[in-house]
Amino acid sequence: MRYLVINFYSPLNLGDLAILEQTLWVIMQADPRATFDVCVSDDAFLPDLPRVRWVRNWNFVLRGPNRAHAFMALRAAHARADLILSLGGGYFFVHDHRPASAWATLALAYALRWRKPVICLPQSFGPFRHAYQARLAARLMARCAQVMLRDPESLALYAHHAPPAHQAQHVPDVAFTLALRWPGQPDAKPWPPRVGATVVDWSPVDPQLRSAQARYERGMADLLAHAVARLGAEVRLFVQCQSRRRRFESDLAASQRVWAQARQALPADLAERVQIVDDLRRPEQAAVAYGQMSAFIATRLHSAIIAASQGTPVLAIGYQPKTLAAMRLLGQAEYSFDLRALPADLTARLDALWAARARLGAQAAQAAQRLGRASAAALQRTIAAHLSR
Repeated sequence: MRYLVINFYSPLNLGDLAILEQTLWVIMQADPRATFDVCVSDDAFLPDLPRVRWVRNWNFVLRGPNRAHAFMALRAAHARADLILSLGGGYFFVHDHRPASAWATLALAYALRWRKPVICLPQSFGPFRHAYQARLAARLMARCAQVMLRDPESLALYAHHAPPAHQAQHVPDVAFTLALRWPGQPDAKPWPPRVGATVVDWSPVDPQLRSAQARYERGMADLLAHAVARLGAEVRLFVQCQSRRRRFESDLAASQRVWAQARQALPADLAERVQIVDDLRRPEQAAVAYGQMSAFIATRLHSAIIAASQGTPVLAIGYQPKTLAAMRLLGQAEYSFDLRALPADLTARLDALWAARARLGAQAAQAAQRLGRASAAALQRTIAAHLSR
């Protein structure tokens, strides 16, 4: 079959790319002859993926230099698709007073106009600023042949706002299948031990975070300095999301601020143990790198998922509910915190994680494998059902 994948944002976001690559991998196991058109919103880096033709998304159609050509290519991709997949992720949310998430809503509405089967792959639903925003998104998604939501909280919110007769199903994030495709290596932990971290500045998107961002960055810097001075670790700040388009789409500036603050808090002879890593471009590279960490402090959701898949214990700080929801699915909710309300004893929480890191890492890897198997099985059943038709 020919598949059209919509609502993929950017290959420079390793979380987005992990979802995409793992989705293609799972589908090709069920349909070895599958070919794909993938709509992309950021074409600064387009990796060579097998059987994938890149198609520029609606932002190129409405704002790009060659709008007519972009629209014709997008239209042709919809016309030749046998099945349309709205990629898993977190794009149906609204933090401000806009009626809807513009690009995701437009992409899904246009796909539904073709009267072909459209499936929403495992994703978050929400958060929303107002109830009417949730109702609009739910009613649009309810027109799809199938809706998969990646955590019970999204499922409950969706059920509250969707038409009464419509049912969604809980399917874990497809990125958990990394634990099946790239299993962790127990002997990959180097000496001296290393602590990995990702930081985010989401305040341009969510106004409620603007007053919390500086406190969060200070807290992250304190944690990293504590990891060096008290735990004897080296620190790697991974820039998991990069972009030259808009500030909030790149983690580099926030990483540089936290890096500078952490180094200032350390003696000169220890400051060099805090480093920034900004050269990862593929999910398998992240899996190897995160698997070499003895512990991980994750703000990006998929740094938590990738680290857990490799048997690395995670302390998670969520800027959206999706991160906390993933930690609950991993069975380690006690090591997850909301960015807006960080506990005063955050370093003590890291100490507790560190003391139990071998046990927690093994539990995380087992949970990630279980979630990966559940996600793969659900997606393959769906593909098999459509192939049989």
